Amino acid sequence: TVVAAAMLLGGSYRLFDTYVTRGILWGNWWGEDNYISIQVRMPRGEDIDRVDEMTRYFEARLTRIPEVERFVTNVYPTSSETRVTFPDSVEATDIPAAIKEQLLAYSHQFGGLDVRVYGYGPSFYGGGGSAPNYGIQVLGYNYERVREIAESLGRRLERLSRVVDVDSNASSNRFQREKAWEFVVGVDRDRLSTSGLTVDDLIGRLNAVVAGTGGLDRLKIGGEEVQFQVKLAGNRDTDVLELLQTLVDTPDGRRIRLGEVISLSQRDVLARIRRENQQYERTVAYEFRGPARLGDVIHEQIIATTEVPPGYTVQAGDTGWWIDEEERGQIWMVLGVALLLVYMVTAALFESFAQPLCVILTVPMALIGVYLIFFLTDASFTREAYVGVIMMLGIVVNNAILLVDHVNGVRRRNPRLELTRAIVRGTVERVRPILMTTTTTVVGLLPLVLFGDPAGSNIWDALALVLIGGLLSSTIFVLTITPAAYRVLEGAWERRGEATVVRPVRV
Repeated sequence: TVVAAAMLLGGSYRLFDTYVTRGILWGNWWGEDNYISIQVRMPRGEDIDRVDEMTRYFEARLTRIPEVERFVTNVYPTSSETRVTFPDSVEATDIPAAIKEQLLAYSHQFGGLDVRVYGYGPSFYGGGGSAPNYGIQVLGYNYERVREIAESLGRRLERLSRVVDVDSNASSNRFQREKAWEFVVGVDRDRLSTSGLTVDDLIGRLNAVVAGTGGLDRLKIGGEEVQFQVKLAGNRDTDVLELLQTLVDTPDGRRIRLGEVISLSQRDVLARIRRENQQYERTVAYEFRGPARLGDVIHEQIIATTEVPPGYTVQAGDTGWWIDEEERGQIWMVLGVALLLVYMVTAALFESFAQPLCVILTVPMALIGVYLIFFLTDASFTREAYVGVIMMLGIVVNNAILLVDHVNGVRRRNPRLELTRAIVRGTVERVRPILMTTTTTVVGLLPLVLFGDPAGSNIWDALALVLIGGLLSSTIFVLTITPAAYRVLEGAWERRGEATVVRPVRV
């Protein structure tokens, strides 16, 4: 019985370790709702009217999308955010992801401001509140070589179908990326020659469209000459689509659109130079669309298969995803101290060093239920779940303590009763109280699971899942494994001629 339970513990942990996401997900802050967030950021010095004007461009586009149920916008002096939600009928389809891609393409048409489009929820990433955000750090003393390694790594990532939003020059914090880019004009020389224009002519006309015409004049004010220029209002802002539709005159008197002879493309440029311990550092950041466990495997394989020259390092960046090693060590220390305290208290109660082990064995048996319930519900094992395990430790041992104490009482009252018969009688007599205690506790916790988030993305769901899984599992094994462990430990003690003297305990 004990061996079978140990094998079940190993099998359940294998499922847990393979399929359950552990750590705190950033997406859990937003839950499991599907929505799109459009964030517009303007340079310092802009006024709220200008921000509102740019935000209305996106609102106008959203009103033409029938699948959008509702969108709410908050406008601030230099930024705005629009949250787009969908009806239940389309949340399980690929429509939200397609709308996000349309909005993302639309955001590339604006220059001079930062527009970001994010999607949250299972419709975008197949589970979890947000996509896994990964970063790979490249370190070295030669800046150009570091840049080449980072860009080569970025090109490899872009070839993966599940990888999106690759940034080979991200900041160290990938959730607040500092991206810089510029628009590049490509000239179609063949079509330009048929219009009778040269490249110099085109540049002159293009500058006139973008910067406006009119030279600088001088005006004497207070004894000092200052330069001035008169232009129409709104000349500082140029719409990319309007620029391509602008008509320019040709030498033969015809008018052509700029879009017929030029093309515009966006190009990323250097955003910052960052050094770490005098080494140049670049972070290649990307998002992985799919299960976090698969994303971790691919992330590790990419790093392991990247070859760099001596003196250069490629390593995983801080993910902001999992509980870090220091926190994990603290959790294991708390669990160890808790188990030690339980052992000390039960050893004093039973006046035995062997019987408390029967109680302690309840904890790994309860973990079987924890592993399986998180695997079956596809929930994330967050920080709150770790806290729930510590709480569960103090709850599940109660049944084992009562059972062992009752078996000891049966042996005290019937000193001539054979050990195995005493264990069976004591266990049978405690079945009903143990089942009643577990049933009432689990039923009391069920509303948190039934009416909460099915993925366990908040503190109450995680705690309830841990306690329910641990209690159900421990109840089954307390009535089976604990008596078997008691028989093994006490039987070995008796064979050594050192049987435990069961003494009455005054309450």
